[in-house]
Amino acid sequence: MDKIIMKPNKSSPKIGHCTSPVRIFLADDHQVAREGLRKVLCSEADIEIVGEADNASDVLRLVEELKPQVVLTDIKISGLDSCELSHKLKGVYPPVKVVFLTGYEAEPYVTEALYNGINGFLTKDCPLELLSNAIRVVACGGSVWQGDLLESASKNFVKFVNAKAEGRSPAGEYSSATINVIPQDVLSPRELEILIMVARGYTNKEISVNLDYAEITIKKYVKGIMTKLNVSNRTLAGIAAAKFGLV
Repeated sequence: MDKIIMKPNKSSPKIGHCTSPVRIFLADDHQVAREGLRKVLCSEADIEIVGEADNASDVLRLVEELKPQVVLTDIKISGLDSCELSHKLKGVYPPVKVVFLTGYEAEPYVTEALYNGINGFLTKDCPLELLSNAIRVVACGGSVWQGDLLESASKNFVKFVNAKAEGRSPAGEYSSATINVIPQDVLSPRELEILIMVARGYTNKEISVNLDYAEITIKKYVKGIMTKLNVSNRTLAGIAAAKFGLV
């Protein structure tokens, strides 16, 4: 996994210790993902899960009501793009901090998160200790980012801003126009099932739990799917699934 860059606020307490419990809210349209997060984070004495939701409208309503310090959200959530959701969250409760916790690792997502003032970007396979410390840092005004992705996103940030200003898509090579292989024509039923889960943001570990396969087997499946679709990463595979009506 990539290195993680944490930038604590100068007034933050020492990492690993908070003077009072950090109130967090879970936003993910996958019940399995929320249950997994709830299970691991409930073991942290200074982290309190105050609510959760599987769609944007409920997230907005409950965050306004419950006033958590940090919202952990997937990039893809029913009802809104998460960057739009973040803006609306700031509207209903301005102090809230937003961290993307997702299975999508492509650089354009990180660049857009930077552009929209998101407080952090982590992948779902990050270790519990790292996730817990990230929550503490963000709650105290800091930020947390996936290191290698942040470096790449920072290099392309000016291009991204210029593309936005000119009304062009900043996604570039991630455009669906470059994807021409129809998944239904080349993938087996099991591969299609796995592709759909990839498109919905599931990590290899989550897919392995759902299908009762070894994680290394799922990794091989995903690699084979990308080869058959002639794409270079799982984000493009997910875009292919969406383009041809699988999700």
